[in-house]
Amino acid sequence: MQTWEEMLITKILTQAVEDAKYTGLSKKYLKHKIEAINWIMTNDPQFKYYCKLLSIEPSYIRNKIKTHGDTKITAKQKVLLKPIVEKLLKSKAYSQVPVKQIEVLHG
Repeated sequence: MQTWEEMLITKILTQAVEDAKYTGLSKKYLKHKIEAINWIMTNDPQFKYYCKLLSIEPSYIRNKIKTHGDTKITAKQKVLLKPIVEKLLKSKAYSQVPVKQIEVLHG
């Protein structure tokens, strides 16, 4: 049985996976999609820590998303995402993320 902390972390990781699979055109949710993909696919310390707390290897979630999750970005999403990604790239939170990594996501 999971503790309440483990349940919360499970919900956070599950939401991140769901956000990464978003297929709609809402700018708000597209921003969540990009942030979730970035959070999961880079070596984000918080993501790795949450996985460790649940005894899950981060690569397990990454591989599941790569093989079973549709994280592709459609042509319509790309048009909407361009200004969002440019703004994210300029933000302090993404200053540590390799630009190449984010460009691959929308490029």
